[in-house]
Amino acid sequence: MISVRWAQLLAMALLMGVSMSGCSRGIFNTEPFVDARKDGQGRSVLLDTPRMWQYWREDVDSAVAKEVVGKRPGGGIPSWNANWLRAIKANENRENAPKYIAYIIESRRRAGLPELEGYPPPPADE
Repeated sequence: MISVRWAQLLAMALLMGVSMSGCSRGIFNTEPFVDARKDGQGRSVLLDTPRMWQYWREDVDSAVAKEVVGKRPGGGIPSWNANWLRAIKANENRENAPKYIAYIIESRRRAGLPELEGYPPPPADE
């Protein structure tokens, strides 16, 4: 009888742990991972929703804080400058992209970090 109770308790604790894992999403959450739509060419475009804006700011603020204390960027990226240029390039096609790109620039300035080398890119030859 006692072993049955322990098994039930263990199963319930395991189910609760699985439910609460996964970046605050859980297994019972049916909300999409990102807010996106398809454009005319069938490409995914990230939307500018309150949830996406909040996640973006949290990610940028975390990365800026790591840069301030001298930690290296992840993913094998050689420098923070290269990391930010990559992030800007990756987000140029999202909905309201200038807002997201400006947040990177402004956050770094507020933290007293140097301006990005190579941004904005030089104008294309006409």
